[in-house]
Formats: sequence, structure tokens, C-alpha cells
Amino acid sequence: PRNTAPALMQANIFLSKINPEGHLLVVPADHFIAKENIFAKQLTAASEYAKNRCVITAGIKPSEPHSGYGYIQFSEKKSSSKNNLNFYPIVQFKEKPDNATAVKYLKKGNYYWNSGMFVYKLAFFKEFLKIYAPYYHNQYEKLEKAAGNAKLFAKTYKSITPESIDYVLMEKLKEAVMFKAAFAWNDVGSWSSVYEMNEKNRQKNVCRGRTLAIDTRNSLIFSNSDKPMAVIGLDKIAVINTENGILIAPLSQLQQVKQVIAMLKKEKS
Repeated sequence: PRNTAPALMQANIFLSKINPEGHLLVVPADHFIAKENIFAKQLTAASEYAKNRCVITAGIKPSEPHSGYGYIQFSEKKSSSKNNLNFYPIVQFKEKPDNATAVKYLKKGNYYWNSGMFVYKLAFFKEFLKIYAPYYHNQYEKLEKAAGNAKLFAKTYKSITPESIDYVLMEKLKEAVMFKAAFAWNDVGSWSSVYEMNEKNRQKNVCRGRTLAIDTRNSLIFSNSDKPMAVIGLDKIAVINTENGILIAPLSQLQQVKQVIAMLKKEKS
């Protein structure tokens, strides 16, 4: 509930006491990563490069115009390299775009998906807060002073305004760089990811539950109902039946499910 900025402040304070010269890797818990050896190799190189007073993030090359992810605009001009890994200056972090804008990003080529991963040296974090986020720097110092007192620390921590580290720091940071991820990555928190990550049949369908697909291909058919669900003549369509409701949409537009949820909440209130 405190969001990522206060959480990283807390982590930075405690880890700095263990090893002031250490580095911190921030990785979302709900992401899928394959080719772990490449992941480890690239992150090790990034950790080494982080000594150059910067924050490093992994950029994911888009495979499609996706409106469910944030984007990173980066400079094609190589800034530097470490252990055969190139690092590119970040021009700007972009919020989740509409589909038309996502198509433009894909065509331009210097827009990658924001993985939400960060690597930085612990010693630089407080310094960056002081430059770009004075309020959070002030709160950081209060947390540092309270670190030996559990009750005071908890009270101070709860008083910090909840906010994401993206908004507090990363979107303002001039010392942010990106490397191009060579490992496989997926944000598993969406129905499109369920389709992408699961094994498909000969018709390239993902079928789960009591489902029957006739003359259907490239589709996600999901049901957790006891009643059988049949579909006929579909292509690149998701049909999802859960205890909360039924969703039918093109696979390419599943990101808009958030709009559906927002509308249903508004209808309820």
C-alpha cells in the first residue's frame, strides 16, 4: 500500500548498513523471465556499469504495438558499454499509450517496453533523491535517523506519501540509461500473457476448462464454469468465462479490460 518509492527507500537504508558500496536490483515479482543465464550475465554487467553514477533499466524490444505497457524512448547513439553490453541514454519514459501511439512507437524503433527493472549503486540513491525529489530526500533522512527504533521507523515510514519510484525519480532522472534485454520476458498480469505463455494446440489455440473450439485458431478459450462452452469460427479472439463475468475481445485489445473494470466499478458506486 505504500508503493515503490517508500519501499525502495526502506530497502536502501537497510542494505546500505550491510554494505554501503553494494548495488540493488529491483525486479517486479509478477514477471516471467526465461534464459536465466543471459539474464544473470546482462544484470551482472549492468551492476558493474552502475558504478558510473547512473540508474540502469532493462528495455524490452516490442513484438507488437502494446498499449498495456509503459515505454522507454532512448537515444540510438551508444553511450558506453561494459562486458559487451551496450548502454543507451534514456530520453524519456512514456506512459501507457493508446493503440495508435503504440503503432508509431513500434515503427520508430527507439521505443522499448519498460520492464520495471532497475539496477543502481546504493550510495547514489540518496543523492538522486536530493536532486530530483526533495520531499522524499527529507523523508529518507528521517527514516535513516529512526532506523534504530522499530516503532519510530514504522511511524515515520507510514507518514511518507505513497508514490511510485517511476514518478518520484525515474521520469526526472537525467542519469538514467537502458540496455536491450536479450532474455525472454513477459508481464504475466494480463490475459494476453496467458495466451502467449501457454502451450498451444495445432490450431494455435489455448483452451482451458470445459471448452470446445470448432474452426477456431489463434485464440484463447478459457472457462472455469461447470457448463461446457463452445466457440465456432473464431480467429485471434479471447473468450473468457469466470465467476466474475464473461469477456469476449480480440487478443490485440485485451489491454482495454482495465477500462471495462473501471466502468463496472463506476456502475456499482
